[in-house]
Amino acid sequence: MRVAVVGRGRWGTNIVRTLATLSDVDLIAESKDIDAILQQRPAGILIATPSATHADVAIPFIEAGIPAFIEKPMATTVADALRIQSVALRSGTPVVVGHVHRFNPALRAAKELLPQLGTVQAVFWEGMNQHPRTDSSVLWDWLPHGLSVAQDLLDANPRSVQTWCGGEVSHCKTATAKFEINDVPFIASVSWLSLHKRHGMTILGSDNSLIFDDTAQKKLALRTGHGTSYPAYGAESPLTSELHAFIGLLRDASSDASRLERDVAVVRAIAAAEESARHGGRLVLA
Repeated sequence: MRVAVVGRGRWGTNIVRTLATLSDVDLIAESKDIDAILQQRPAGILIATPSATHADVAIPFIEAGIPAFIEKPMATTVADALRIQSVALRSGTPVVVGHVHRFNPALRAAKELLPQLGTVQAVFWEGMNQHPRTDSSVLWDWLPHGLSVAQDLLDANPRSVQTWCGGEVSHCKTATAKFEINDVPFIASVSWLSLHKRHGMTILGSDNSLIFDDTAQKKLALRTGHGTSYPAYGAESPLTSELHAFIGLLRDASSDASRLERDVAVVRAIAAAEESARHGGRLVLA
């Protein structure tokens, strides 16, 4: 399967390295030259350029009928996300957004364990490190992870948001955002000002609770009235699973319009979170 990559930053490098481990994948180009790649007609394109450029980079490939994998976030404006969605639907070209934690085996196991928790009362997400980006705020860096996971766990898109941001919103380095998803509070704390990487989630249920800690050796813990157990989960890396899925999509030439709609909803939610932080108060999403 002939594929090409645009963008060779930290995450683009991870994608290239992982593609090299997959059988039957031929990486034919790593380039910023869109026209040159288009002339080679790869079976798929993987885009890991700065977030604000995603629409301009992806759309020529989508229009040409080349399935696209776009690293999260899909875009940093609702207008750009809708542009991508519109071209994808019009052309019938599959588009996948790289929300890698949808493929995290521990989080997939967490979804299977939800019935054991009783009624989900709240979900807390934490994403922190000391690696600020220059092309976006911390909201666009960390919130796509938590929101995409919450969408899958709660089977709905965010309906409202209220955000508190430290500093100027466009360059915000630390924030707390409270979303409502399927009548469940989803509270995300994100920061670039943490000396230690912290990446985890707590799901509070009426009966039991589930804790995910991506930095721990045992990433999943189930807490009940009888103590704590550590459920089993798969071992494959999330990025490997995600790229396997994209290559499978290329073979099947399939697309999922409902999934793309959820990807647009993530962008809408983060844009609303920025607006809430800028002007204060709770915003209801359409």
